[in-house]
Amino acid sequence: MEMIVNTVRMVDYDQVREYSFGDDQSLKEHLAIGILNPEDFNKLNLTPNLNLKLSNENGEVTIKIKQNNNIPIGTIVMPVSIWANQLTGFQDEILIFKNFKINAEATRETVSDIDNFLKAIKK
Repeated sequence: MEMIVNTVRMVDYDQVREYSFGDDQSLKEHLAIGILNPEDFNKLNLTPNLNLKLSNENGEVTIKIKQNNNIPIGTIVMPVSIWANQLTGFQDEILIFKNFKINAEATRETVSDIDNFLKAIKK
């Protein structure tokens, strides 16, 4: 299902705080998430034991999902993080991190691991 992603800075889901005071597991728990409207949750046939796979021309990532009635239908909100960065890109030398299109699908795949992102960067 095609959706729009917006990355945002969030008090409870802060990359710097998790990196400074947490560990790889807390990073994944607090930053590898997407928040969407319950209507979209149902349209995607999600259940609490499924994850969400997001992909576009820039990359792909598997994240956990949270529901919130305040999120507009058709939108996924993600905290600014290495997980969100797998999907952001450039257009005319400008970083696009708001209102970008992705394909979203329910999956049983595990949440993407930060070590895999870091290994890809080091290549």
